[in-house]
Amino acid sequence: MKAIRAVDAAAAATAPRWSREWIYFSFVMAAWCFTPLLRRLIDYRSGGFSAVQITSLIPFLMLVPLALLCFRKERLARLTPLLRVLAYVWLATFAYGFAIAAAVGSINAAVFELVQYLVPMLGGIWLAQQELPLEGAARRLTAIVLPCAAVVAVYGLIQWIQPSPWDAMWVEGSGFAPVVGMPLPFAMRVFSTLNSPGPAADFFALTMLLTLPLLRLRNIWTWPLFAALGAALLLTLIREAWVGLLVGTLVYLLMSPRRFAALPALAAYAILLGFFVSSLPALLGSGPNADVIVSRISTFGDVAHDESAVTRQNEINDALTAGLANPIGAGLGTVGTAAKLGSNPLSSVVGNVLDSGYLSRLLELGWLGTIGYLAVVLGGPIALAIALLQRGSALGIDARVAGATAVAMCAALAWGDAANDAHLGFDGFFFWIALGLGSLALQPSATRAPAPVRGTLLQRVRS
Repeated sequence: MKAIRAVDAAAAATAPRWSREWIYFSFVMAAWCFTPLLRRLIDYRSGGFSAVQITSLIPFLMLVPLALLCFRKERLARLTPLLRVLAYVWLATFAYGFAIAAAVGSINAAVFELVQYLVPMLGGIWLAQQELPLEGAARRLTAIVLPCAAVVAVYGLIQWIQPSPWDAMWVEGSGFAPVVGMPLPFAMRVFSTLNSPGPAADFFALTMLLTLPLLRLRNIWTWPLFAALGAALLLTLIREAWVGLLVGTLVYLLMSPRRFAALPALAAYAILLGFFVSSLPALLGSGPNADVIVSRISTFGDVAHDESAVTRQNEINDALTAGLANPIGAGLGTVGTAAKLGSNPLSSVVGNVLDSGYLSRLLELGWLGTIGYLAVVLGGPIALAIALLQRGSALGIDARVAGATAVAMCAALAWGDAANDAHLGFDGFFFWIALGLGSLALQPSATRAPAPVRGTLLQRVRS
């Protein structure tokens, strides 16, 4: 016993403490997760819905101080060539889109969208510049994300059971009722502390992918976490996020050397979530929402009779025709939420919101800009996967696992972009976090596995 205590004390003394940067980064993550809820609470206290609030900019403003660190010369030298090229292409792509928008006079909307795409990348660049051993950086990232995800998931389940007054006011004031349902018990899609079901579903799916390296049947603490995340994800009714989670999981199982360690736990969680879905009708009785998840799943096999799928297909056809007819592009702020801040020349063609990130970029960026966008969104993860596979066993186990996790997260977002804007705002923040994690896995320090940290669970997280 004394020997174990001595080992614990030695590990605690030698493990690096959390720096102020990592503590600040945890507040940045919390801001992304809970600022939308703060906005709703402010609206509720003020007695009315406000379409525009300065609080929405808090996550973006909190990332700005990281720029002061990221752009130091010695820090830029730590970036891998792959991440540096991806960042330059991303900057050039959206600078082109902004220039087109400025030429036609749609500045306000273009600035808003430019911020949504460029500022989130600071999180991934900052992560890629860390000098910690890869294992320690990945563990800290997980220790920051998981508590936030647990709170968001539990709040979402409570929201589904009994929507709060501020959530109900948000749904009614924003006009989201046709999308998320009426704010009644068991009748509303889960969007939790975030703005809408789409970002909430992506966050749940990405967190589950980030947790895959920790999945073990003996890790009892992962059982309630995955159960809450999985249930909340299902209750968002966002099908592309469901499929994105499956795509990301398959990518992880193909690439990770620890795939067999995660398989038993994944099978157990699948059975658990299947039981949750099948037991809903029994729990809710004969109400109209008793089999809402089963009904949503059934649309996968009957797309021709799915009203939302048919509407989306018509929008895709119109958008594709308009995009191919304009090789230069219409500029940033043409479609999506940003279009509400300025004139929208394509509103008569595709409306203010188009459920496809790829087609939205085709409309805004034209042919050349879309190539740059695809080079980062699709080419970046593919290049990362090829680099990881080429180095193979030369990389340490932890580097290969972290790289597989990063590619899996990018694959899920790439799938989601076909039916949603999955690379801006909070989703964009996670996309660049994934690229930053993959960049760390490719750095020379990751080719040798660090010595295992012995000690208590608390001491391992601190390291």
